[in-house]
Amino acid sequence: PVLDFNLYLSPFDVWTGRVFGTGAWGAAVLATTDTSCTVPRIVSTLAFVDSQYTGANRDWEPSSTAASLASLLGALERTREGHVEIIEMGLLQTGPQPGQLAEESTHSFNGIPVNCQALVNAWSGDAGAWVVDSAANIDPPSGGLLGAAQIVDVANGTLHAYRADAIERFYSNSAAPGYLHRLPGSFAPDLGDADNGGGQIEVSILTGNGGVITQTVPARQKTRSTTAAYSYDAVSLLYMRDAIFNEYSTEPMLGAASDWVVTMPTKGAYVDVASATEVRAPFTDAFGDDGRSCELLHIDYWNREEQWGSTTPWVPDGFPPPVGGPGIPTLCHSAPVIAINPTALAAGGASAVLRSSYPLEVSTRLLTGSLLTAGSMRVVFDDPLQSGRQNVLDNALNQTGGIALEGLPVTGFWAVRYINVNASPGILANYGGAVGHRWSQRLATPPLR
Repeated sequence: PVLDFNLYLSPFDVWTGRVFGTGAWGAAVLATTDTSCTVPRIVSTLAFVDSQYTGANRDWEPSSTAASLASLLGALERTREGHVEIIEMGLLQTGPQPGQLAEESTHSFNGIPVNCQALVNAWSGDAGAWVVDSAANIDPPSGGLLGAAQIVDVANGTLHAYRADAIERFYSNSAAPGYLHRLPGSFAPDLGDADNGGGQIEVSILTGNGGVITQTVPARQKTRSTTAAYSYDAVSLLYMRDAIFNEYSTEPMLGAASDWVVTMPTKGAYVDVASATEVRAPFTDAFGDDGRSCELLHIDYWNREEQWGSTTPWVPDGFPPPVGGPGIPTLCHSAPVIAINPTALAAGGASAVLRSSYPLEVSTRLLTGSLLTAGSMRVVFDDPLQSGRQNVLDNALNQTGGIALEGLPVTGFWAVRYINVNASPGILANYGGAVGHRWSQRLATPPLR
């Protein structure tokens, strides 16, 4: 985690902010001109911080190469790539009590909250109402939040827009209505804090035939152990995919470039461990001194006329043999980018569309030498050269009769950019778009969809 703050929305309020980099390699910064109440109060900007991966929290062990590791893994540049979590903590109450601050956070007729300082004061000193009891005067979350994001490339004049994923009934424990309301800057709550009451989290997974598989996971079980129940499994179960599918376009005549974002929002809870033996399934590789935790993939790609290639040697699986070259790709971060057919990476080795500094480069080239410049691609989360499936989340630790799902918990989208050098004489036109990934789910035996 690199930034945490509390936001208190007025009814039907919309909060907006923007994130940008400072200099070539500096920290990311959040900026907003929105008047909605935040704690800490964001007057204009708030810089991302490195406190959770430097100093006592560093990711590397002391060694003869500690200096180089500190330069790599302690860099502020790490704050520039990642993902955003927004968790509804609850509803403020109206009334005269020190923690009943719904009126104070509500916008008046002039579009400005009545008294944001009152919310700051509630988190201040030793006697602040929420310092004494953060759950005081907080009703359970009501849901209904929605969000969206736009990635703007100012230099190239493109915009990639996508909507935020939303999890229904993340928290509905009426016995502890204010449990999620935590100290700003504490990096809590997180995706392991789901709770539907009775000490359980209820997970509903849609199947391909329109049915629903219901699973339960114990709430508030966040100890890192490979042999005990784990609350993060609830969100992971929702996002388990054995494969994702989308398109790509790198057609030279269109000046096209394509990046895929493959976000794994719960990965850190499984791989940021003290030793390799403590990594929890469905992940297999511990986050190490090299700043990576890598999962192997199998990637197939087609052009629009069904020519087929693959990134790995052919293993008989009921399909015709692919005609691509060998090499097993890996995804090594929690929000990695796949750069497809990068003829030349941008400055600093960044991907062409999203300027990711750590892209996985994938070439959709056939063994004949021909390059497939547009079509569809499938990413399978599995080591293709080992029998069986290595990435499996088995809910048996959490529930008797729990199901086992293959793959990894992922979400994301395809970002595409086109450049028209002949829009009209002397005019250059750039275009951008984003399309969410499709996916398949697979039980350890039959597929779900």
